[in-house]
Amino acid sequence: MKRRFSPLAALPLLATALLGGGALLQRACAPSAVSPAAAATAAEASIAPSARAEASERRVYAVTLAQHVTVGGETFVETHLEGRISFLPIPGTNLCEARLVDPSLEVSGGEAPRGADLRRPILLAYDAEGRLEGVRFDTRTDEASRLLLTSLVSATQYTRDKGLTWSADEVDGSGTYRADYERKGERTVERHKRGYVRMHEGLTPLVAEGELRIVVDGENGIESATAHEATRTSRKTALGDVAGELRVSLRLVDRAKATRAELSAARALAGAYEEPNMVPPKRDRSASRREMDERRAAGHDLDELRAAFAETDGQPRDEVGQRRATLIHTAGALFRVRPEEAFEAGKRLAASGVTDAEANFLAGGLAAAGTEEAADALADALTSPEASIEARRHSAVSLAMMPVADEHTVAALSKGAAGDDETLRNLSTMALGAAGRSLAASGDVGEGLDPVADLLARYASATDDVERDMFLAALGNSGDPRTFEVIRGALASPRLAPTAAYALRFIAMPAVDTLLHTLATTSPDPEVRQATYRAAFFRDTTVWLPWLESALAKEKDNQVLEAIRAVIVHMASP
Repeated sequence: MKRRFSPLAALPLLATALLGGGALLQRACAPSAVSPAAAATAAEASIAPSARAEASERRVYAVTLAQHVTVGGETFVETHLEGRISFLPIPGTNLCEARLVDPSLEVSGGEAPRGADLRRPILLAYDAEGRLEGVRFDTRTDEASRLLLTSLVSATQYTRDKGLTWSADEVDGSGTYRADYERKGERTVERHKRGYVRMHEGLTPLVAEGELRIVVDGENGIESATAHEATRTSRKTALGDVAGELRVSLRLVDRAKATRAELSAARALAGAYEEPNMVPPKRDRSASRREMDERRAAGHDLDELRAAFAETDGQPRDEVGQRRATLIHTAGALFRVRPEEAFEAGKRLAASGVTDAEANFLAGGLAAAGTEEAADALADALTSPEASIEARRHSAVSLAMMPVADEHTVAALSKGAAGDDETLRNLSTMALGAAGRSLAASGDVGEGLDPVADLLARYASATDDVERDMFLAALGNSGDPRTFEVIRGALASPRLAPTAAYALRFIAMPAVDTLLHTLATTSPDPEVRQATYRAAFFRDTTVWLPWLESALAKEKDNQVLEAIRAVIVHMASP
């Protein structure tokens, strides 16, 4: 079996990307579309006096930062920071030292920065025009601290001008965006941000909207700044939309002339710190992942996490979702660091008397682990004669989300797909399609291990449209080119056509786009047109955006129009 990151396991990185100024998410988890939060961003002399000024004054601000990420509408990561931050321009350079003082930090659902790294000073580097060029860090600073600090300093970028209105191209952790400024009276300036002119190479496109309100003093220094930005990825993940929100406020509380010792210490940092960047430098992914897992899993064991999950029963729904997501991903990290705990979780899941809530936790944690050991544990639970029906159903759902598949998992899913419980049959059949896609991606499809071939045969022998509809949906999960003719044939049936149209979404063939376009423009059934546009969501943006914009002017059905708009929003590059 070949290992790949699971969708669940990748979500902490995705959330960080949305909220962390320079975060990463490059399709597989490399640098990515980062930052609804950081995208709010791109700090400039805004917070501090101009970095090029000869004044050696340290300004101190009370600061608050709130970041919020949702996945599929559920809270996934939440961060709240309070404290003070000081800014000290270094005369004769393009640098400004920034230092977080007495921070109070609460992080739920994500990786928490190390306290020492969060308090370590950073250097803000400005270009010749006075705009933030990047942030310079001590080489020891952990990634979580880099992301949070970049979000904080970039959230209040302010490119100065003497006019009533002006615009500037500014850069943050996600890319280059156009900032439109408007002066509101003598002391207030507002900045409006609408998406990106271009993204940094390799980053996932974002849709972003942000507002910044700045109050300046007579020296054009910042007295207060309030920023708010909402951002979302322009493509849906396997678990639904990923959206982020960032709020930052600064209020001047102290200012004083810097001492020679302070300036000397700040200058000394330049010789030891990394080059300026708006995204963390690339690191060995496996080593970085292992370090993050060890930090998250430290001090936890399976029994403690199970008990904590059980305690969430009866809590408010929004709090439950956030807390449970944290516990499930902590369990996933634990299972990756200590595979024996994954086997133990599988044994508990396979045993009798497991409640639905505990089955949810155990299966979710194993899916979050995304390892071969976790997949084997889920397969054992799915086929266990002692396991409750709820545990087997959760196991099937989690196997559908796993990035790995082999003979054992396919055999377990095949058994579930042939069982007596209708829900389990449906879930296992859907998961078999997804397993076929994982096997094809890893090159492990072969004689005797080809779930897509089995699904095609079962579709051919199905006796009614209810069964055919289920098998079509499973075939759609596979994205296998062999399914194209079968799915195209099903489009002739009014009962099967909507499912068939959506089932085309993953098949990597130019003929698929042509067929979907024909359906979208000629089908008299609005359900089919709506399913077609939902499938277009997963297709090539360059092919579909012109068609979608044209369809928007011609479509009459309100629900189909909503589907078109949704795809345009998610496809549009900021």
